[in-house]
Amino acid sequence: MVIYLCRERSSCQYKANPFLVPNKVIYGLDELDTIKYLLKLTLDKILKQNEMLFYVSCFSEAADKLSQWRGYADDGKGLSIGFNAEIIREIASKENLLKLKKVKYSIETLPEQVSKYAQSYLESINFAISKYNMRETYFSDDYMMNFFHYLNTKLLIQESLFYKNPAFEEEEEWRLVLNEEENELDKSSTDWDYWYSTADNKSALTGYFGEVFPDGLQFRSSNNTISSYLDFSFKGFESELINNIYIGPKSNLERNDIDHLLKYYGYGEIKEINKSNSTYR
Repeated sequence: MVIYLCRERSSCQYKANPFLVPNKVIYGLDELDTIKYLLKLTLDKILKQNEMLFYVSCFSEAADKLSQWRGYADDGKGLSIGFNAEIIREIASKENLLKLKKVKYSIETLPEQVSKYAQSYLESINFAISKYNMRETYFSDDYMMNFFHYLNTKLLIQESLFYKNPAFEEEEEWRLVLNEEENELDKSSTDWDYWYSTADNKSALTGYFGEVFPDGLQFRSSNNTISSYLDFSFKGFESELINNIYIGPKSNLERNDIDHLLKYYGYGEIKEINKSNSTYR
C-alpha cells in the first residue's frame, strides 16, 4: 500500500514542481505519465529484487463480518477467534520484540518520512535524466540498482506493513510485526543456522525470543511457493488469551468439538462460543 501511496505522493509533488522537458518524456506519454511510469517501473523492481524478510500476523476488529468469512475463513467454514488484545500487547511490548499497530487506509496519514522519500525519488530522477541518455535512465538495470542503494527502500517497505488500500477499510485490521529495527533479516546475509530447529527439535534461539518462538523458523508450501514462518507460543497465557469464538456460517462444527480441542491444547473452557450471525442469503 505504501508503494501505491508513495507513487501518488510523488505525482502530487511533481505537479507542484515539474522539471521534465519535452525531449525527456517517454514516447507517447506526457510529463506526468512519464513520471508515473518511472515510479512504477522502479518500485516494482525494488520489490522484486528485495531480500528483506518481515514476519506479520493479521487481526481484525470485525468479529463477525461476511466479507471476512468469505475471504479469510475457508469461505465461512472456519472460526473467528477473539483474542485478548491486552495479552497480545503485553507479549509484544516486552523487550521490544514485536510491534502491534492498527492498519491505516488513507494517504492523509502517510508518515512525513515517506513524503521525503518521494521527494528524494523525484530528485534522483531529475539528476539521472540530466546526466544519462533516455535508454540508460529508463531501462538500465544498473540504473535501477542505483536507485535501490541510493534511496532508503528499507523505510518504504517497513512503512508498507501498516498501510493498505482504502478498499480494505472495512476489515478494521491490526498487524503484529516482528520488530524490523531489532531483527534485520534478509534471505542471503542472515545466519539462519541460529534460527532452525536442531536434532532434538529445539531451535538455537535463546532468551525471550526463544520463549515466544520456541520452534524457531519453519516452512510451509502454499500457492506454488515456499514460505517461512515463526510459530507464536502463548505459553503461560492460555487461560486468558481467548475471549470468544464465532463458528462460521457454513461450518459444521459444534461447541463440543471446540471445547474438546481447546482442552487438548490447554486453553480451558471458553464461555462465549456462538454461531455466526452472518448469512450467505
